[in-house]
Amino acid sequence: AVSTGQLKPGNCPLVEFQCLMLNPPNLCETDSQCKDNLKCCQGSCGKACFLPV
Repeated sequence: AVSTGQLKPGNCPLVEFQCLMLNPPNLCETDSQCKDNLKCCQGSCGKACFLPV
């Protein structure tokens, strides 16, 4: 199996709302692009690095 980026432990925070942009920019694609123990998660406006919950 081909790894699509290191999956760090923890879960992404729950997203309460979505922004109104049609194609919000992603600040990251994989966990490995996030520093320390941050995870690349779907945020309210595209993907970004979040502290896992």
